[in-house]
Amino acid sequence: MQNSGGDINYVENTNQFEKAKFIMPVYAPDNGYIEKIDADVVGSIAVYLGAGRMNQESQIETAAGIVFNKKIGDVVSSGDIIAYIHTNDETKIMGAIRNLEDAFKITNKKVNITSRVVEIL
Repeated sequence: MQNSGGDINYVENTNQFEKAKFIMPVYAPDNGYIEKIDADVVGSIAVYLGAGRMNQESQIETAAGIVFNKKIGDVVSSGDIIAYIHTNDETKIMGAIRNLEDAFKITNKKVNITSRVVEIL
């Protein structure tokens, strides 16, 4: 889909986004069910990679970010890819991977997913 200016609609054609130099998998450390993904940790990692700003002067690195392969309630085996780190800065890869692994809490018990929607008005 194109708008009047001829720009590509990125929502419908995500292949047009800039690609990071480094796309690294993050592996599940254990077998079990994903019970929790710490959003605060994930947000901090994204900012660290450059996908967000530390302050108004910071530039956003449009190729940086995190792509999730698994969500809360999914069953995983040790070694399954749970996410990918996207970055152009090779020095940030290992720290981001370690921290993202820690953001996933894996349990042996099946996770019951409940809606967080309290009421629809």
